[in-house]
Amino acid sequence: MEILTLLLIITITTISAVTIWLNLPGSFLMLIFIFIWAWIGNFMLISVPEIIILLGLMLLLEVLELFLSGLAAKYSGAEKRTAFLAVIGGVLGTFVLGSMFFIVGAVLGLFLGSYLGAYWGEHQAGKSPAEARRAALGALMGSIAGKVIKSATMVIIGVWMIREIL
Repeated sequence: MEILTLLLIITITTISAVTIWLNLPGSFLMLIFIFIWAWIGNFMLISVPEIIILLGLMLLLEVLELFLSGLAAKYSGAEKRTAFLAVIGGVLGTFVLGSMFFIVGAVLGLFLGSYLGAYWGEHQAGKSPAEARRAALGALMGSIAGKVIKSATMVIIGVWMIREIL
């Protein structure tokens, strides 16, 4: 039974980390799994306060991801609305290319959409193409950094859960 539990945790952790890159709520998928696992175990392995702390962490990660994208764009000299357009572009790119090429398309769409959204925002603001490229690259790097932090956190939580059962 312990091996099945380990495989389940590893599977959910992997799915959570991957779905984050597809602009899906992978962190909340992990939280739902943790809650169900704690509930089945009568909250012996994971307590309610720990679940509340993890919920706060998941919300913080969502805010941090958006903040990093905006901060990186702003640091690159972008206008305020450019960060918003980069996020919208990333979401649209994920859906459009993701529907055409599934996983590879979703990840590529995220990157391409984020870049193009920021570039378009800067171009509309009257910036030169070089300035628009710099801001777009900054928004893209911020978006990637947010995804890396969220995915790494899911892996850390998965390792913590494995440690709890051993």
